Amino acid sequence: MKSTILVALGAAFFIIGVHQSFYYGIPQSYWLFMLSGACFLLIQYFKKKDEEKQKAAKKDKYNKQNTPTKKKRKKK
Repeated sequence: MKSTILVALGAAFFIIGVHQSFYYGIPQSYWLFMLSGACFLLIQYFKKKDEEKQKAAKKDKYNKQNTPTKKKRKKK
């Protein structure tokens, strides 16, 4: 959900920036391009964060499955 919203915002800021740069020039619409870039960078950040969570979950699952169980001692 977050990535969909960020893609839409990034695309909208970029399109508005292009439109404004035709009328006012790039220096006046620079901030729109920067907002667009920030949205796309946030998408990459959230993707990387989700991948790390999935790797950690797989690692935890693997460790839980492969931990040795305690053996009961035989009484003499």
